[in-house]
Amino acid sequence: MRQSLLMLHGEIRYTGAELPEAISETAGRCGKPFSDFYETLSEQMRQMTGQTLKILWQECAVQYLKQTCLTKEDQKIFLDLGNQMGYLDSQMQLSALEGCMALLEDRMTCLEKSLAQKQKLSMTLGILSGFFVMVLLI
Repeated sequence: MRQSLLMLHGEIRYTGAELPEAISETAGRCGKPFSDFYETLSEQMRQMTGQTLKILWQECAVQYLKQTCLTKEDQKIFLDLGNQMGYLDSQMQLSALEGCMALLEDRMTCLEKSLAQKQKLSMTLGILSGFFVMVLLI
């Protein structure tokens, strides 16, 4: 998810592409299921059905985020991004993307710390289990 958002950010910032075009370009560069999400979103934006980007984003996200292993909190971050995209200028869109990526970075940092603690705990429990088995066998 973070990688696809970085690509979208780059498309908007460095190529100056409009949002539907930037989303379409991002779809071609990222992996599934996010490529499917961006491609469907871009197609729906180009159809100009009168729905806001917020609604289109949420409909596509609900459809394609089921295929990921994202947590509810990660999905909420992604959905909240859709609420902030599609209005005002490209600077506001870039700011929304940067804010979302900062939230994801914070989540990743917390998860890495948690993983390190769980690894230490499992190693300690493994050693203690080994000692316990040795004592039972003696």
